[in-house]
Amino acid sequence: MDTVAAVCIARSDRTPGERYYDHEDRALIAALRRRHDSWDNIAALSGSELQTALNNASNRPSVSKERVDRLNDLLVAVRDCDRTTGITLNDFTGAQYQTLANTLATFPGISKSDAWWLLLVAFDCPVWPASPHIDTLLCSLGLLDPHDHQTSAHRRTDIEDLMTSRELSALHRALAGHTLKGDTDTCNESCAIRKFLLTHRLREQTHAEAAAGPTVIDLFCGAGGISLGFDQAGYQVKWALDNNEAATDTYRLNHPEIPHRDVICEDIRAAIADGVLDRLECQPDILVGGPPCQSLSQAGYRSRLADDDGYSILDDDRTALYKEYVKFVEALHPKLLVLENVEGMVNEVKDTGVKVADLVIEALESINTSAGGYKCAYRLIDCSELGVPQERNRVIIIGLRNDLVDDTDDVTNLFDSLLGGTETPTRTLRQALSGLPKLRRGEGGRVVTAQRPGVRSRYVTEKNLESSSGLCFNHRAREHPMEKDQTLFEEALEPGETGWEVKYAKNGDYSDLIEYDVGTADNPRFKDKYRMLEWDEPAPTIVAHLAKDSNSFVLPDYYEYVINNPALQDPARNRGITPREAARVQSFPDDYIFLGPFTSWFRQIGNAIPPLLGKQLATQLKPLLESPVTRAETPHRSSPEHATDD
Repeated sequence: MDTVAAVCIARSDRTPGERYYDHEDRALIAALRRRHDSWDNIAALSGSELQTALNNASNRPSVSKERVDRLNDLLVAVRDCDRTTGITLNDFTGAQYQTLANTLATFPGISKSDAWWLLLVAFDCPVWPASPHIDTLLCSLGLLDPHDHQTSAHRRTDIEDLMTSRELSALHRALAGHTLKGDTDTCNESCAIRKFLLTHRLREQTHAEAAAGPTVIDLFCGAGGISLGFDQAGYQVKWALDNNEAATDTYRLNHPEIPHRDVICEDIRAAIADGVLDRLECQPDILVGGPPCQSLSQAGYRSRLADDDGYSILDDDRTALYKEYVKFVEALHPKLLVLENVEGMVNEVKDTGVKVADLVIEALESINTSAGGYKCAYRLIDCSELGVPQERNRVIIIGLRNDLVDDTDDVTNLFDSLLGGTETPTRTLRQALSGLPKLRRGEGGRVVTAQRPGVRSRYVTEKNLESSSGLCFNHRAREHPMEKDQTLFEEALEPGETGWEVKYAKNGDYSDLIEYDVGTADNPRFKDKYRMLEWDEPAPTIVAHLAKDSNSFVLPDYYEYVINNPALQDPARNRGITPREAARVQSFPDDYIFLGPFTSWFRQIGNAIPPLLGKQLATQLKPLLESPVTRAETPHRSSPEHATDD
């Protein structure tokens, strides 16, 4: 009712986009209602009393009689409307949007375009109020055909079909701001669309060019998790490479400070063969990377053995990708090295006595520079010990150039300092997902409204994960259409249970629904193809397999298992986690937007190095880069070019 009243007394020639800037009228109405407590009390005022009340609430000398009369007529119309009871619009729902818009347009001071804007901002309906200003920008973004913009009588419907899945009010407001202010660069940290704008990219690249800080190259960069962590720690990421197009698209969007040309989408072997090392303009202080790990993961190894009895990890091409990393080290001689991989890297390969981690360190330490090469060490780290809300075991290899260290113990001490500092509290799934919209199966989308009331967890607030834009990206829940899955989620599984418990520990009531091999009652295997998560424990390792299904990451209904509110409980909230929830568990902030198909979001997130892990590594290593080093040992590289557009 406040918003409708503000439109009623405002200028009548405003477009939907311009309505966002009627700040004075909204402030006047808000002050009026605060003084009189309710609209029923305001409606009881006589015409002269209403004039006085508006004058008292206004910052101006007086409110015109025309505006007073319009507001008075609105109150009468709302009271007499057959869709309302008293002077309120709280229950003004339950009809098709067109019907609601038509009814609103009968109120004094409310035009047809106003009615559609009010449905969006006051009644939270997923509509797109057509505006010439905003629609022009939609044409430039490829969401509206320019011909339809000029000629179609049905463009509102066309736009709604395109925009509803991107959900809405804050996005509409952001577009309105950019279109109405024309060429003015209006972006700030709360702008919902800044990452998509060239002006923002140019500004960030200019800032990066002028900034100080150790420089980084990120190989096998994926969606950019470790780059984000190093950026948060004050490093300057200058160049990155990966062979997955969706991942490099995501990387470019979320790292606007890096020119488009310096994020390479190409197989690293082909890039080296094509001479990339000779053309590279960046001389990095530190080289980071996480070579693809499928050949070393337990799931990947099991899969290979099932298909090929003669398979060996050591013969798998992916196992040898670390050698391409080594070639970059040989060419660039960075001061520090960081490699990340799955825990299979430190396991003996069958009965060979060989560990891939040892092969990597041997290759790195055999590199010859006039400074004497590198000292390296590795450690198996559980990311939950560093505050990441998941049990994620990863091998980290750190290498220091010999002019920075005396012996390998110096590298080992880095790990001791990383893990032996102030004790980090274990973060839980509940803390990780704090504040995210609680979806049912099939709900959500590429963009949804993010803001929800309530206190946020320290994990969310301290790591600055929640977006200030009012939007939440990549928060889409699977529909889970199979009746078998729905029964397992709603009836058979309890938090912490897996398919094995359903098969052997639930009195057989649902055992027929477990149609895959979970072993025997005494010898379980592949237990977690179905698994319900626990709110008050860290999540299991977020994996790329989520792209295929999320049956092993079933989220229990928050309103049943956390706060036990029968009025809000809904079994449809027992469903697989969304990509945004997986990203929260991986410590990505909510404004980190993943591009590509829905399944690709999961792959990018599951393959990523948690930004929080990257930041803590970067923080631990930074003092070493502030020590004096022998500059003569680094190959000559030309200075990078000035920031240019994309």
